[in-house]
Amino acid sequence: MDLWFQRKYLKSCTGTARLIRYADDFVVCFKQEADAKRFRIEMEQRLKQFGLEIAPEKTKTLEFGPQAQRKAKERGKRKAETFDFLGFTHYCATSRTGKMFQVGRKSISKRITAKLKLFKQWIQENRTLATAEIMKIVAGKLRGHYAYYGVTGNSRSIQNFANEVKMLLYKWLGRRGKWGSLNYDKFNLLLLRFPLPTPRIMVNLW
Repeated sequence: MDLWFQRKYLKSCTGTARLIRYADDFVVCFKQEADAKRFRIEMEQRLKQFGLEIAPEKTKTLEFGPQAQRKAKERGKRKAETFDFLGFTHYCATSRTGKMFQVGRKSISKRITAKLKLFKQWIQENRTLATAEIMKIVAGKLRGHYAYYGVTGNSRSIQNFANEVKMLLYKWLGRRGKWGSLNYDKFNLLLLRFPLPTPRIMVNLW
């Protein structure tokens, strides 16, 4: 795909274009709409030569960039379209001053819901472990989450994830009886004794 795009397709484009790929997932940006529409047709033909095909539910062509939000409003839509890539929903945003276009990123909600479901299952199955061991493992899980999802503009998402994890901890640790009736005061004392990492941005993209 990369070589075909760079050596052949890119040369036929009437405007600038760029391919961003990670493993089997990729996004292609075009300045000209005609180049984008033609790319999908030729890409499908190219893949068929190798017995491959795209996943329709994961593939779409959309308008994105500085003018996309304005055009969306002209069409009566509140926001421009978004797309998911590498665990993030990408959307049209602006700088704090509102004057410059920026690519906004937030954790894909379905992915986070799935991660919380897995965490709930884990804490249910492992709540009989020593408190110190549980908190050590949870701290590691949160650090790993922040390391990946802690990018510029995603503060709210990682903070919400941390809050949900704490609520699940509170719920399931309170069911094992070792801390008696675990109210919020006792839970806060537990967090002081076994502090969890604070959500923070690990990668600055802007």
